Amino acid sequence: MNHLLNISRSGINGLQKKLDVTAQNLANVNTVGYKHKTLQFKELLNNPINAQAPANQNALPAAINRGTKAEEEQNLFQSGSLSETGNTWDFAISKESFFGVRDQNGQLLLTKDGAFHQNETGALVNQSGQTVEVVAIIPTNQWPKGETHVDPSGNITIKQGANYLQVGRLQTYQATNENDLQAVGNNTYQLNPTGQLIQNPINATIHQGVLEQSTTDVAQTMTEMMVTQRAYSLNTRALQSTDEMFSTINRLTD
Repeated sequence: MNHLLNISRSGINGLQKKLDVTAQNLANVNTVGYKHKTLQFKELLNNPINAQAPANQNALPAAINRGTKAEEEQNLFQSGSLSETGNTWDFAISKESFFGVRDQNGQLLLTKDGAFHQNETGALVNQSGQTVEVVAIIPTNQWPKGETHVDPSGNITIKQGANYLQVGRLQTYQATNENDLQAVGNNTYQLNPTGQLIQNPINATIHQGVLEQSTTDVAQTMTEMMVTQRAYSLNTRALQSTDEMFSTINRLTD
């Protein structure tokens, strides 16, 4: 009977994690550059049962599965749709590549959210105030005023009269294995210690004046939530039924 409790408990724990991930996806349906997250389940090992009197010598040993386990959540790095904003410092980047930002500790983080702006010192920052990685030919606080252009390679030029002055270049990155990227909040990712980065990959393409939208499909995610809620409810009922059977057995043994 304990097996039934453990199986139901594992199902409830796993499905709760699934609901958490699904709710997170729905909450970020309008977050720029957000990547839909998924949670995989795996079957746990069988727990052998010692049969007192096997019906047949050739019969396979009886066993009950231990339940299920929710794996670590994964980010699906497919490309989202692009939305034109016309803003100078709004960017989208090709599927495999990322922009780089520095947190308050100076640690490099990667992001697909290209909604940038210049702060009071002229530095290019994201919405959280983290500094965007830029190879500056001219210090950012000395960039002249003027019409700014960023080409697909990330070169930043500012129009001065009839000429264009190159002031820097957006630094781009690509992980050799996207599974080495771990979400750390603020729509940013951190590379695992064993992972490797490619700087300025040749296939990195930047689009100015547009933003990449969230990859969460509302209809699909709502369906996932309803199925998960139904499975959660069934596991709860199974747990309740097991508890009632325990109560009945206890009364019979009194």
